[in-house]
Amino acid sequence: MAFTKTAAITLLAGVSGVAAAILAAPAAVAAPDPCAASQIARTVGSVGTNTGIYLEANPETNDVLTMLAAQPAGPNSIAALKLYFERDPQAAKDLQAIQTPLTSLSTKCKLPISLPQVLSLMQAAQGADLPAAVPDAANAVIGGRAAAPVLPVGTGNGLR
Repeated sequence: MAFTKTAAITLLAGVSGVAAAILAAPAAVAAPDPCAASQIARTVGSVGTNTGIYLEANPETNDVLTMLAAQPAGPNSIAALKLYFERDPQAAKDLQAIQTPLTSLSTKCKLPISLPQVLSLMQAAQGADLPAAVPDAANAVIGGRAAAPVLPVGTGNGLR
């Protein structure tokens, strides 16, 4: 069978059509890894922003949490927080709902980390005279299990 000019044009047109179809098709873009540090940072930022918005809109809750944050971490501050949320269960539900993305991410990515721990790490990274570890009372329970303690950088924990 001889390769004719018509066959060559038909073959070229077919190859060109396939190439055009491939180039015109939308490229499959992989969804970002929800467990990547950048996505975790976005989630933490979003939860922090939404918590701030909520607290500004609810001055009583803002005042109570501000007062409790100024107290030494321990059983007394935890008991006071629990008492406040028992008296204002809607505030507890609202704040819990705002924290849901972080809790879900912690469970999904198997990250035993809480918002207070993230904030402590950010403070430690900024250096200066800030505490390098989260007090035990700030180690929240996430996904039904205790969060891992935060160790400062350079204490033999493998982080450099």
